[in-house]
Amino acid sequence: MDTIVFLLFAYVGGTIGIKLKLPAGALLGSMIFIGIISIFNLYPLEAISPILRTASKIALGIMIGLMFTKEILNLPFKQLLSFILVGLGSVLSAFIIAIIFKWVGFLPLVTGLIAFAPGGIAEMLTLATSIEVDTQAVVIMHIIRFVLLMLTLRWMLKLFEMKEKLL
Repeated sequence: MDTIVFLLFAYVGGTIGIKLKLPAGALLGSMIFIGIISIFNLYPLEAISPILRTASKIALGIMIGLMFTKEILNLPFKQLLSFILVGLGSVLSAFIIAIIFKWVGFLPLVTGLIAFAPGGIAEMLTLATSIEVDTQAVVIMHIIRFVLLMLTLRWMLKLFEMKEKLL
């Protein structure tokens, strides 16, 4: 029964996020709604079945796996190289920030690396859980990054779109 109620809460939150036209509304809406329920102890979400947690990780793997197509193999070498360089730069910047946060005493290095890594919330939270680091710190950093990106990127793109129309 707890699993059904949990899925219902997630669905309601996702639907609200879509109706409010939030960026990534289904994801952000369900995340915020479940977060509110959890923070204010409106329902005991700790009782969620480990099977559901595993199933959600499997679904995440399916979604990521479906993004790989034959077209990826046909990308020009130059483009692939640029993706690799951007990835390496992102990992390097995460590493530098994690070292600074460790040096200042804010986070242990491994927690910082996962918290500042350029991955998605779900992927990094899955990794943090599997190696038993502070999942709260990881999720907070990724939620802040995600929300800031979703809110500011939309405005920046509109600004660039307006500038292009003027030129």
